[in-house]
Amino acid sequence: MLARMKKIVAREAGNWERLALQIHQNPELGFQEKKTAELLIKYLASRGFKIEKNLAGLDTSFRAFSANQQSRPAVGFLAELDALPGIGHGCGHNLIAVSSAAAAVILRQSLPELTGSVEVLGCPAEERGGGKIILCNAGAFDHLDLAMLVHPSDRTEIYKASLALLEVKLDFIGRAAHAAACPEKGINALEAAISTFNRVRALRPRMGRAARVNGIILEGGKAPNIIPDRAKVEFWVRHERLDKTMQLAEMVARAGKSSAREIGARVKVELNQKMAYAPFLPNRVAGEILWEIFELLGIKVEQGDEKAGMGSTDLGNLSWRVPALHPSMSISQSPVHTLEFAAAARSRRGLLMMKRAALAMAMLGCRVMSEEKLRAEMKTELARSRRGK
Repeated sequence: MLARMKKIVAREAGNWERLALQIHQNPELGFQEKKTAELLIKYLASRGFKIEKNLAGLDTSFRAFSANQQSRPAVGFLAELDALPGIGHGCGHNLIAVSSAAAAVILRQSLPELTGSVEVLGCPAEERGGGKIILCNAGAFDHLDLAMLVHPSDRTEIYKASLALLEVKLDFIGRAAHAAACPEKGINALEAAISTFNRVRALRPRMGRAARVNGIILEGGKAPNIIPDRAKVEFWVRHERLDKTMQLAEMVARAGKSSAREIGARVKVELNQKMAYAPFLPNRVAGEILWEIFELLGIKVEQGDEKAGMGSTDLGNLSWRVPALHPSMSISQSPVHTLEFAAAARSRRGLLMMKRAALAMAMLGCRVMSEEKLRAEMKTELARSRRGK
């Protein structure tokens, strides 16, 4: 099996590299990844995959699938499409997208007789917007026996926990006035916004050490000689538990309401709990096999504390519904979401990681599709993890 897969890698490697560099050179923000999606769809269609577009009404989402005899079992490789504002592919989604597409091609072309469906799911807006949450709510992943990707990183690890995340948007509405001639006639919306930050700071001892609450002022006035009649603030609230995250978000919202009421302003609160990012549940049955595959391929695993340096991902929501993995593979010593990491995502080391990740995922996909007992064990593991949370 491995020999057959390596032949596919040798034949297709140049195509994957060109595709990853094309995507890197044309970074697109969440829900705007039209060129990225088109490139991936064109490649997968040319390799015999059937294409479904506009999943859950999202313009840049897609499902590419190659089924033999029946649609189950099904393994889905996740192609994250979006880039970051200002720094492009500083999270390496160009490598994620192409490695997932490559894994599907390796698996299907090396084992065309394998019963079931090999799939690539194009997932928009991971960085901001929660594309996978929208797709989850539409049931786009529910048929999968395994969903996975390999994330470029500064460490090679099988498991990494993530934090739940909920956005809180506050729109303060005051009254404009001349800041020098008649300031008493105005209601300063910016003061309400600043007061909210002070209240949130005072609340931090009650939030606990696991809380992460960060905010920015999106709008704070037009000119210093005008009392601001509008101020917009956005907080991102995170915790290891989703229910606690929602409680913290309510605390932030109440702080905004109190600040507005104190000066006679109004505030509109946007707190969409349906779009909260859930913490990630790694499937450890599948993870143990992937660890063995990494070692077989000479990929050194540097597993550390799973809770060290946690971020958030909408893959967390998917992981509560189907067995899922989100391992990482080192391409740089620089942290993600930096210009240095964006440069690594187009480097020779980054492209090598992409090909190795694709081969490892294809090998795991073969095991999952071939072994009914393994699929049952993965589902049992997911049920146990959900009960434990």
